[in-house]
Amino acid sequence: MNNLGENTLDLSYSKSQKSFLESGFRFNLFEKRVHWDIGLGYNKYKINTGFYVGKISVPATYNLSYLTFKTGVVFNIVNAPRFKIQIHSHLSFDGLITGTNSYRDVVTDLYKDAVFDKTLFRIHRGVSTEFKISKQVAIYISYNIADSFREKGTDSNSGESYVLHTNSFSLGILFDISGQIDRLFNRSY
Repeated sequence: MNNLGENTLDLSYSKSQKSFLESGFRFNLFEKRVHWDIGLGYNKYKINTGFYVGKISVPATYNLSYLTFKTGVVFNIVNAPRFKIQIHSHLSFDGLITGTNSYRDVVTDLYKDAVFDKTLFRIHRGVSTEFKISKQVAIYISYNIADSFREKGTDSNSGESYVLHTNSFSLGILFDISGQIDRLFNRSY
């Protein structure tokens, strides 16, 4: 939310769910217990909110799409051969690629708007489970909490500052291509 002055956001509106897509690489750092992840993502957010004009809340909607570069560490708490329970922490740099803010009959293109900060630095943390279904394929479910850092002097109008907080569940497939990479780099000519 902003500086709690004029135009303070009303956060009582319904929360929406949007899909996201991530892809990347995972590297073993220590005894197949600690891994380093690096990847790219595409995230869409629909934020239903409102802003106060006096004591009246004016409904507003933000539709935002970000391209994300994300890197971090995954630690296996339970490290059984076919099943893992993990905690993870990541940092991401998110760049706005499209965005609008709409209220009443007014639509603002936030990508072209000179006062809307188009970048986010975010910290992610969460827990996940992974189940190996073959030597090269595993499935996972993950819960993730992410918050953007409050950047002084870069958000919106003077004196205003916004952060983005998300809670997300994800399901996915992991492909182990380390054998193919080993064969590629260990060829003798």
